[in-house]
Order: sequence, then structure tokens, then C-alpha cells
Amino acid sequence: MNKIATIAINIFLLSLFLGYSAVISADVWDKWDSHKEEYKENEGVEDFVWKEGENNLLEYPQDSNLAAITGPAAYRNYQYLLDIKTLTVGSNGVVRYSIVIRSGSGADNVMFDGIRCTTREMINYAYGSTDMKGNKKFIEKSNAAWKPLRSTGVLGYSLPLATDYFCDFSGIPLTRHEIIQNIKYGKGPVDSLMYN
Repeated sequence: MNKIATIAINIFLLSLFLGYSAVISADVWDKWDSHKEEYKENEGVEDFVWKEGENNLLEYPQDSNLAAITGPAAYRNYQYLLDIKTLTVGSNGVVRYSIVIRSGSGADNVMFDGIRCTTREMINYAYGSTDMKGNKKFIEKSNAAWKPLRSTGVLGYSLPLATDYFCDFSGIPLTRHEIIQNIKYGKGPVDSLMYN
């Protein structure tokens, strides 16, 4: 086969490929147009695909269900205690938990949070409160929003939780059993090397 015939065949194949790509691309955008209204309610492409799911407030933490975890380095005088009983890993990849931050004087700050390993974000759904009769309960936050993980300040426990307990090195949430094992015994040597 001569060079001219080879070039002609290559041009023909290229035009077929480009035409097919244009049809596929047009089909994708036609399907996207049918979802425009839903997209307007969700700022950003990821939110278009990912849904938060139900957030039922957990029962208030009991001391018998609390396990000590590592908190921010600058706050060693505080105890950081995770409620093992109410720890969940949702089908949407959100690890939800209650955490008690106990000061040296015994005062507690209680939070109900979620962490997304894939995006390295956290959200504070609710905080603990005690009423005039001494009853303890969660108060849902009206302005709860996803924010980057933190490692500073007294509330900077979200990054250590994600890296030391909840997420694997590739940003995938571990199972509830694996998280509890990490809390009890620490991460395995392979996982801990990934974070150093």
C-alpha cells in the first residue's frame, strides 16, 4: 500500500472517531440538561452526585461508652473521648460520631460530628447542652456546613481523628470494626507509615 492510500485511510478513521466523539459528547450534555433544575439546588458538581443523607441525632454519650483518643498536641490537659456506641460509617462514606472534650476541671464540651475521608472535611451537626433540670441532650446546629479538617485549637481534633482512626491512606473510610480496633490498639505499621 502506498503512502497516499495510508494517509487517506488514517484521515478517514480520524474523521470517524471525531464524529463519534461529538455524538457521545452531545448525548452527555443532553442528559446533563435534563438535570439542570436539580443541579441549581446543589452548588458544585460533587454535591450533584453525593447526597448528605439522614442525620438522626445520636443519644447523649455515657461515660461507660467513651474511649480516649489523641487530641491536638497543644491541648494535652484536655481529655478527648469518643463515644464508641454511637460511632457509625454511613453508606455515603460519612463517619458520624459523638466526642466529649473534658477539661482538667471536669467540664465537658460534647459534639455530634461527621467526617468525609474522601474530601478531608468535617461537619458539626449538633452540640451538647444541659437544661435547668440537669437533663443532657443535643441541640442541632441550624448553620451546619462542611469545612476542612482542623488540627489547631481546642476543637482541632478532626484531622487526628481522620488520619489516626477513621480513614485509610487513600482517603477511604474504614469499617466501624477497623476504627474501633484503631482506637483500642493504634493503627497498623503500614497505615501509620503512610501518614509520616
